[in-house]
Amino acid sequence: MAGKRYYWLKLQVGFFQELIIKQLRTLPEGDSIVLLYLKLLLKAINTEGIIYYQHILPTLDEEIALDTGEKPALVKLTISALCQYHAAVFLDDQSLQLLYLEDMVGSESASASRVRNHRANQKLLKEKEQAALQCNATVTEGNTTEISSSTEIENSKKEEKKPKKEGEPEIEEIPSYFADTVLNSMFLSYLEYRKENGKEVKGKAIGYCIDKLESLSNSPVEQVAIIKQTIQNGWTDFFPVKEKKKKEKKSGSNVSSWLEREKIQSTGGVFGD
Repeated sequence: MAGKRYYWLKLQVGFFQELIIKQLRTLPEGDSIVLLYLKLLLKAINTEGIIYYQHILPTLDEEIALDTGEKPALVKLTISALCQYHAAVFLDDQSLQLLYLEDMVGSESASASRVRNHRANQKLLKEKEQAALQCNATVTEGNTTEISSSTEIENSKKEEKKPKKEGEPEIEEIPSYFADTVLNSMFLSYLEYRKENGKEVKGKAIGYCIDKLESLSNSPVEQVAIIKQTIQNGWTDFFPVKEKKKKEKKSGSNVSSWLEREKIQSTGGVFGD
């Protein structure tokens, strides 16, 4: 079962001022075409911008019309316009790929969401502790209450960074993409591996890599094995772990041969004494 992931569609402030949107609105039923275009973007948001033809109905147009509740004629006109203005293209299997969707998608895995929330909670807790320390810096002498600046100075000194000694290595914060530390470390090794091979992964591409990994397995152990397999084979993408039946069969054959040799030696030869 794949790990849970959240997606959202990001529209620029000037979305309706873009030339392609303006051109679509000049067509017959232009506003309906733009609305259907937005529906198609949302439909393909978690399939890498592809609307797959399932071969249930004679054409993809009819399948989209049935799925969206729009008229087949409107669907056909919308797809034709999107292809004409280079916003979409048909693939070999008659599926439709929306070309602008990649830059309009925001996504986050459930594990990344948990890590982000955990960091926010830790930051809030630290701010509360600092506020409490400042409040406790008040001392009472007789009937007079004075604010003790010394306590605040001591607290501020603790918060200041200690001067780095000459030759002391600088400690960098390790990025966290997964809650599981072993999996996170292996994923960082994968990113470093891609960088060393001249195929560095940045920005949104990292999210797509995490999404692909979680689509193959939601087990941290299996995900680590998948990453190891990719690095060891010099690949760039993730694939299911190959079965090792042949290897196990060969190993079993070796064990059988060893047992046979032991049997011969214990009986004094092939024919015995």
